[in-house]
Amino acid sequence: MIARSNDNDLLITDAHLHLWDLSVINYPWLDEVPQLKKSFDLAAYRAATKGISVSNMIFLQCECAPEAYQKEVDYITDLAVHDPRIRGIVSYFPLEQPEVESTLATLTQNKLIKGIRRLEEEPISLYDNKQFINNMNLLHRYGLSFDLGIKAHQLPAAVRLVEACPTNRYMVDHLGKPAIKTGEFREWKRNITALAKNPRVYCKLSGLVTEADWKHWTIADLQPYVDVVLELFGTHRIAFGGDWPVVTLSSSYTRWLTTALALCRSLPDADLQRIFYQNALDFYRIDDISYEQI
Repeated sequence: MIARSNDNDLLITDAHLHLWDLSVINYPWLDEVPQLKKSFDLAAYRAATKGISVSNMIFLQCECAPEAYQKEVDYITDLAVHDPRIRGIVSYFPLEQPEVESTLATLTQNKLIKGIRRLEEEPISLYDNKQFINNMNLLHRYGLSFDLGIKAHQLPAAVRLVEACPTNRYMVDHLGKPAIKTGEFREWKRNITALAKNPRVYCKLSGLVTEADWKHWTIADLQPYVDVVLELFGTHRIAFGGDWPVVTLSSSYTRWLTTALALCRSLPDADLQRIFYQNALDFYRIDDISYEQI
């Protein structure tokens, strides 16, 4: 299908959405980000995206307390009943624990589960943990992808993980969080180049404005990083994500979408359709059905 609405706006698959209700689940990290320490629900997301043709949404785990991850999955699954644009869930899962296959099998009975995301940890690397690496093979067995939650200085650990488990499907969230505010570029490019060599690694066009100067960022600040990713991954392995509500620390949703389109301004419509609509559906293995068809 051609991912266009009646008024010729590009239909959007938002490949990186967060939602949380603090009356339901605790998120300890929000104590460090008071601007976000409140509930962000579907009504708020709809208001933030008013006038934008978001037709599919992929929910990404929000780093709740680890023992509550199933509760988070259940919460989002219930929301999907009310808004069928929620087409997939990328869940937390304790891959570093032994004998977890039966638990993973139970989790994947929920057909919204499309992948797992874990943030790299410090000072002891999660991505270098032997049990974690061994259990990464389970993702391939159950048809799940893995979202790499790393910052730029952690990219070497992501490279090692992909090299250790090369047959899995990976999504690099937020372009690997380059340190745009300080202008660091060389090491980030070297590591993102290493990841891009594996054709099973995709990259998410998201989260850039919160890595830049929150109040004074410009498109020119972001463009060199996006140009590198376009060159390395091509237009078939990049997917747009809104990163709402985290994006609100430095931008409205509308401004970020407009910026992302501007960063890809040289691309033809067919490539924009891939990046902003189709690639996320392909990567997360979601049937191509737009919200307008439901």
